[in-house]
Amino acid sequence: MEPGTEVRLEVSRPAAARRGTVLLLHGMGGSAESCYLRHTAAAALDRGWAAVRMNHRNCGGTEGRCRTLANGGQSEDVGMVLRALDGAGFPRPLAAIGFSLGGNVVLRWAGMAGEGAIADRVAGVNAPVDLEGCCAALERPPNWPYQAFFVSMLCRHVRRVRALRSVPGPAAIPAMIRTVRRFDTSFTAPDAGLPTAEAYYAWGSAAAHLPGVKVPGLVLSTENDPFVPLTLFAPHRAAASPTLQWQHPARGGHLGHRPEMTAALLEWLE
Repeated sequence: MEPGTEVRLEVSRPAAARRGTVLLLHGMGGSAESCYLRHTAAAALDRGWAAVRMNHRNCGGTEGRCRTLANGGQSEDVGMVLRALDGAGFPRPLAAIGFSLGGNVVLRWAGMAGEGAIADRVAGVNAPVDLEGCCAALERPPNWPYQAFFVSMLCRHVRRVRALRSVPGPAAIPAMIRTVRRFDTSFTAPDAGLPTAEAYYAWGSAAAHLPGVKVPGLVLSTENDPFVPLTLFAPHRAAASPTLQWQHPARGGHLGHRPEMTAALLEWLE
């Protein structure tokens, strides 16, 4: 991606005819082995697509290959990987599909790249396009179990990285960090060169870039996602690019991945 930083791809190729290549990006704290990525890759393979699962920076065993932590604004990583796949002769069309924070990364990249986007299609699934709004939703009392889960996972991640290199900031102990906002204040924002978590959320959110998307795109998010509510999209939908489609199934939670959602995603892809 840049000097001292690499990402790892897991590549699966169909045995028969190739319909194209789909690049899949996981959510915060996940990896190429996350179940929703593997499930989607398997379904794409069955339909004849080459499936490439991308590990974000410091994820999937790349802790020793990166100088920076992963964040929701590292959109150019998507462009660099797609260009590498295209240069290596992977079949077109090229599609990029991101899940949760990976969806924000993909949509942000597509909006910033505009007419220069190498992808032929892009999609964000349960994507927190407004990072501040998503963080505020996580801070509601009913969502504290999710908050605790993410903080514990993120702190473990920092400890794994610290076993290999220095990471500035306080002790990565969930009982001390407590919230995703405090984690981003202590680690994500400073690592990205930003003064506060709020500055990181403003910089890294895809919402402001949705008008710039020029390729066919899909925003697929469920009505009952507990911390990416539909109200997150409402202020931005009217100004978004007309190339974007919006689908909001009633059920599925956050990356619950009911079979009908996977089917809808792949049918749209084709």
